[in-house]
Amino acid sequence: MHVKPNHFGFARLGLIVAKRIEHKAIRRNRIKRTAREVFRLQQQTIIGLDCVMQLRNPVDAAMDRFSIRSEALALLARAERYLKKNAAIID
Repeated sequence: MHVKPNHFGFARLGLIVAKRIEHKAIRRNRIKRTAREVFRLQQQTIIGLDCVMQLRNPVDAAMDRFSIRSEALALLARAERYLKKNAAIID
């Protein structure tokens, strides 16, 4: 996950799920849909950040949406820690 401060009053999300990493479109879309939903629910905790999530390893076919959700939550918690650590720099 890449995180940069922005000067807007809201957080933004970018998703990169490459076809060479995850070959099936249905899996790529499920990953993106789940990540967007988690971001939507956590958006108020990371106001002022641009977040880009990039899939670097293939997702196991048996991995359900709850596993994907927990991974996305962990990444957004990391972004929240970044925001708290660098709050003085961003303002």
